[in-house]
Amino acid sequence: MENAYIGRNAENIIQNTIIDQVEVVETLRQHFKIEGKLKNSAGGGIYGEKSDGRINFDCGHYIDMNIKSFTAAFNQLARTTIPKFCEDFHINEDDKTELQNLIIAKSQNRANMLFPMEVQEKWGEFFAENAKQLVKWGFSSKPSREILVLFNRKTNSVKIYAMRDILRKINLNVTFTKGGVNIGDCISFQRKGGNGVHSKEIPKNSLQHPGNNVQLKLKPLKFIEEFSQHLLSEYAIQTSE
Repeated sequence: MENAYIGRNAENIIQNTIIDQVEVVETLRQHFKIEGKLKNSAGGGIYGEKSDGRINFDCGHYIDMNIKSFTAAFNQLARTTIPKFCEDFHINEDDKTELQNLIIAKSQNRANMLFPMEVQEKWGEFFAENAKQLVKWGFSSKPSREILVLFNRKTNSVKIYAMRDILRKINLNVTFTKGGVNIGDCISFQRKGGNGVHSKEIPKNSLQHPGNNVQLKLKPLKFIEEFSQHLLSEYAIQTSE
């Protein structure tokens, strides 16, 4: 079987298929207590940086969709520069400098732990105190009227979760790994990495190199396993020969 939607992005696939799923839309309408009837679906665009699409109802209410497609073990939730990350999470100048140095050290030797033993107590406190806000940064802008849509491109299956349930139920325990920090079993914080094929003129040990951004990543299969009891709805996308 060949996926009929190869070459089209995940947002368009979900926007074009979800409105034909009568039972799915009805489940969402009841869950969010929307009285109107389905009107249409559209791209997220101006509606919010975490919104990849929107389901509109004729009463004026809507549901924002954060859409993530995957075939591999990880999917990026959020990415930013170190200065912007430090600004958003109120990290002082000394700790900002330390984080920059840690990222650069990792870029020079990927075998290094991003957070060596001698700094884990301090940074462990930071991640423990900010774990919930970090998860919200990765997933959501308006959790009261949002859903997470996970699209497995290998199986053409779509699973849908209420954003409020994610933020309430997700495991926030912090553990250190060679690559960075795990939040629970399905989210990781790490250096962006990559070979920078579009930034060859920038040294890999420069803070200007995009590989030295920081990112939050989702392990979709781990997430699906952890949230099996909180699945809001699901459907399969039909394929053609």
